[in-house]
Parts: sequence; C-alpha cells; structure tokens
Amino acid sequence: MTVASTTDATSLISSYNATQTSTETTTSSAQSVLIGNYDTFLKILTAQLTNQDPTEPVDASEFTQQLVQYSQVEQQIATNDKLDDVLSALNSNGITPLLSYIGQYTESSTTDELVVQNGTGLLSYTLPSDAQSVTLSVQDSSGNVIGTVDAPTDAGLNRIAWDAGLDDGTTAEDGVYNFLLTAKDSSGDTITISDIRVIGQVTSIETGTDGTSTLKVGDLSVSDTDVLSVFGAISTTDSSTTTT
Repeated sequence: MTVASTTDATSLISSYNATQTSTETTTSSAQSVLIGNYDTFLKILTAQLTNQDPTEPVDASEFTQQLVQYSQVEQQIATNDKLDDVLSALNSNGITPLLSYIGQYTESSTTDELVVQNGTGLLSYTLPSDAQSVTLSVQDSSGNVIGTVDAPTDAGLNRIAWDAGLDDGTTAEDGVYNFLLTAKDSSGDTITISDIRVIGQVTSIETGTDGTSTLKVGDLSVSDTDVLSVFGAISTTDSSTTTT
C-alpha cells in the first residue's frame, strides 16, 4: 500500500484552498462551485486519514484547521440554500408590489379589446393629422358589429367613452368586447391610428399557477408591464369624449 506523507496531504489541502479562494471571487454558478469544492474537500480529507503514515500522523492543530474549513464550506452552502428560499418567498409574493393599483385607473396597450365597467368603455388613441371621421365599431365574440360610435377626429391624443349602447337599442353588459377603430381623411383614405390604449379601473389582482401576477381591470387581464399611465379618477363629459 502506498502511504501518503503529511506533506503530500498538506499540498492537496493547499491546492483546495487556492481553488476555493479563486471561486469566491466568481459570482456565477457559485452554488455548484461550492458543492463541488465541498465534495472535493471530503475526498481529500478521507484520503488523508486513510493513507496517513501511522508513524507520522497529521498534526492535530492542522487537522483541526482542516475541519474548520470543512465546516465553513458546509455553512456557506447552507446559507446559499436559505438565501434561495428567501428569494423564492419574495418572488411568490409578487402580488404585494401591485396592491397600489387597486382602485386606480390604468391605461395600457391594446389592439382589439376594450372593457366595459359600470356601463362605460374607455379607449385612447393618437391621430397623425385631423381626420374627416373616426369610427369605433364594437364587436361580439363572433366578430359581428353590435355597436357603432363616432369618435373624436382631432390630430394628436384623443380619448373616447362608449356608453355601452348597442345598435339595436339595448345596452351591453359589463365585460370584454372586441373592437375596430377606423379613421378616414377628407378624400376617404384611411388614416393610420397609433398608440391605441384601453382604460379601466383595477378591481383585483390575480396570481397564476406560474407565479405571475396580473391586474384585473373588470374582466380584462392586464400585465403591469403593459401599463402606460395611471389615473386617480376619470370623468366623462359626453358620450364620445373623456377628460382625466
């Protein structure tokens, strides 16, 4: 049997210490590095005890120092595990930062959905120039037009409030509806409408199975990353325009 000397074992430990010092300065994949060093340290320590020269055993004080190093690595791994648990707990409570949205009116990007709350649906949009006409066509789930509203035609930012009146004389229930917004100039050509936004009051916050939290604007789900403006209150001046 080959017997390793104390010097050989000390060299191995020194090599381990050098590796540990180097990895302490690296932040990426720190957990896997620590676990790798931890396993390596155990192998070195076990090999040293198994192969030490009975006539010249490892110095007690040096062996104690090695055990201290072993304990420090073990504690560092445990600390990292606890920090991961803390981060997971914070992320799972992602609903907390969104609580301030409750009761507020948000304005968020949309392409074809508006939400009716308390008998009113609110939208905003931007025109590059004055239009001859702007029409809001509200659709049902099958794509049929159920309500038509003349909207503001001024260049720049416009906001419109739909009173939920349908073409058949009835009133739409609160909920989410599809819509189409079209603008024409004096020649009848289509004008491109930009920055269309849906406006509504945040009524609740929901968290999905994946931990993602979303704002509930009535029946409409809105990501907080899509929120472009927040208002404390909104008042309507007539059936087609709004002020905030």
